[in-house]
Amino acid sequence: MKSSNATHTTLPARLALVIATAIGAALLHGCGGLPPDTTPDEPQGAVVVIVVEEGTNAPLGVPATVIVGGVRGVQGVNDEQLVLRNVPVGTGTPPTQPMTISAPGYVTSATQAQLNVTTATWIQVAVTPADTSATGTVEGAVTSFDTGAPVVNAFIEFKIEGNPEAEGVAGFTDNEGRFIVGGIPTGANQMTVLATDFLELSQRVVVIVDDDGTTPDKNVVLISGSTRINVVGRVLDVLTRQPIAGATVAIGDEPTITTDGDGRFTVPDVLVGERKLQVTHPNRDPYRVDIVVMPGMAGLVIELFEAAQDPPVGPSTITGQVTVTGAADNSGATVTATVIGEANPTATTTTNEAGAYGLFVPPGLYRVTVRYGGNQLSRDVTVPIGGVIVDGINFAIASN
Repeated sequence: MKSSNATHTTLPARLALVIATAIGAALLHGCGGLPPDTTPDEPQGAVVVIVVEEGTNAPLGVPATVIVGGVRGVQGVNDEQLVLRNVPVGTGTPPTQPMTISAPGYVTSATQAQLNVTTATWIQVAVTPADTSATGTVEGAVTSFDTGAPVVNAFIEFKIEGNPEAEGVAGFTDNEGRFIVGGIPTGANQMTVLATDFLELSQRVVVIVDDDGTTPDKNVVLISGSTRINVVGRVLDVLTRQPIAGATVAIGDEPTITTDGDGRFTVPDVLVGERKLQVTHPNRDPYRVDIVVMPGMAGLVIELFEAAQDPPVGPSTITGQVTVTGAADNSGATVTATVIGEANPTATTTTNEAGAYGLFVPPGLYRVTVRYGGNQLSRDVTVPIGGVIVDGINFAIASN
């Protein structure tokens, strides 16, 4: 089974909206006609592309790789134009197809090109020179995890890491799933890959400056959003590590499963993506967490606490200190831990004179809130499995 260390999330709607207007591109309608349709339901046409340098309308002086609707071609140094044939026209109103222009020393242009239905489409695209001492180029391929087939018209975008508001550099794949994107700022970038009917993929890519070398190819595998896998795991007591039989396990909307005598369970045919996991047992505190269901995922290990009317006595799993400014001491501040997304606190306590507090909660993602005299502060805290104590969750709050 194939696996990937990359992060996948559900495909967002932005794929359909990506870069709707070309930078420096103008559509020119000329004479010509469509070649015979090979599939009546999917008309195909001819696209004539002229690539020039922005601001000059002069030829580039280097070959330009052009991809329209998955069809790839190269406008040579001495070519006035490039003719791409058998390009899918599309069924939109007006019909459009993804278009990518890449050339050495220039920033890759990615856009949706509007195509003619009854005549050939003429498109002139102006591309921007890149600083090859500060930018790099990434090539690669996108394939399907389920079939191994190339993913056509996948959108690949690079953004400098740590600056999500920065303008990205992007391109689309051709009929073989290949892509080439140039003019990317060098250093650590976040590469995002989007394709219809697939989960989004995001991974870190270090881009090498063009003047110094070549960035290794980045071949990625996308997982179909309709993929289903079996999720396996085991439910244990958090303190004794003994198996818990008879626990009920629910993932998303799938039917619930009950653990066997060894605490093991298998939830069959779970849809990939982010899903809610809930485990319950009559004598245990409920366990809730969001998980990412992916092929190749490791078996889950879930640890439950014994149920109790009062907070369990023992070592706290979240500890810290509250400093109450302007008060005689630090006692009397109320501290709560609430599961993210829920309304009622899982645990509540008050600080002593030194301001110390401790909360005993099962593993999960919590919002820890301190309140005093009408003021409140909050922090999000993750409590890992395995009885780990999260210490140093400190606050400073005013007394009025």
